[in-house]
Amino acid sequence: MSIDFTGMDFGDYRYQGPTNADFLQNIGQGTQVGNPIYNGEQGSGSGSGGENTDTAAPTKTAQDLYYEGLAAQNRESAKSFLRNLLTQYGLGSLASAVDSIVQGNTSEEVIAERLRNTEEYKKRFKGLTQLRAKGVTDIANEGEYLRLESSYRQVFRDAGMSSFLGAAGSETELDAISKLVGDYSVSVDEVAARVNDAQRIVAETPKEVRDSFQRFYNVDPATLTAYVLDPVRTTNEINKRANAAMIGGLGMKQGLDFDVSTSERVGTFLGGDNNLSTTQVDPQLTQIADIQRSTGRLAELEKSTLSAGETALASLDLDVEAQRKVKGLQSRERARFSGSGAFNSSALKGGKKV
Repeated sequence: MSIDFTGMDFGDYRYQGPTNADFLQNIGQGTQVGNPIYNGEQGSGSGSGGENTDTAAPTKTAQDLYYEGLAAQNRESAKSFLRNLLTQYGLGSLASAVDSIVQGNTSEEVIAERLRNTEEYKKRFKGLTQLRAKGVTDIANEGEYLRLESSYRQVFRDAGMSSFLGAAGSETELDAISKLVGDYSVSVDEVAARVNDAQRIVAETPKEVRDSFQRFYNVDPATLTAYVLDPVRTTNEINKRANAAMIGGLGMKQGLDFDVSTSERVGTFLGGDNNLSTTQVDPQLTQIADIQRSTGRLAELEKSTLSAGETALASLDLDVEAQRKVKGLQSRERARFSGSGAFNSSALKGGKKV
């Protein structure tokens, strides 16, 4: 006879019940001799005529003893299994409550339900408990939840941010993970994508990009990762803002002062829902900067204005009015600075010698 704890699946751990096939032989066969065990009290008085007037309770058979012993062995095995399990999953504080949890019952369903009703369990598996309360069954059991915890840890380890959630196994870390799971339902893939966006801004791009993120969204590098993990925002929104910060920052290096609206439009046009890279952005910005410098000179002479944003939107065919303005300036620029002007090669050749 064995006890199957599949009602509470803790991953690779499976309960194995008692396997002593020789138990019946060990306790003997038939009635115990010399010191019988009774269901009631053992009698000792004598009646009249020297006969024993007390009626002794029937002795227990070997079969009775077998099942009693087996039940006791099952209870002890259940307690031992539960103690090891509690220690393994950070619920050692419940070790003293094992007897009250088991209470002589070796049913896996009953023990599982009693364990889940303890405050210690609810605290340890807070995220899983919250999902169950919402009727969400995406995480089927404790084993899956523990594997999910490991996956979150792996994301931050791979990003070089092992301590971001808190020390492994600490209450701080477990609370942080429970929020990702239970409060926000942010998947491991989503977390990985958001952390990657944060790293694009903080670790893998020039200072101008980090400055642009702070200038556009008032978020400094120290709080950036927490910002991108905030569940109020979507992964697509974070990606959009990361791309915009890259456009704004790399634009500054080219002398292009973009505002947040222009940076977001250009970033979305060039990157869509994908991550922009420096090599992808630089050629576009170089072309925009060349146009801005050439047409900007005439705009100054005409005492008009041409913003970097207008030039960018015109160059990428994103704004009709901006296109019309830039093309007009380019046309007048060619007429003003081409060979038809007063100071051209022909005029110089025909001039008088001094």
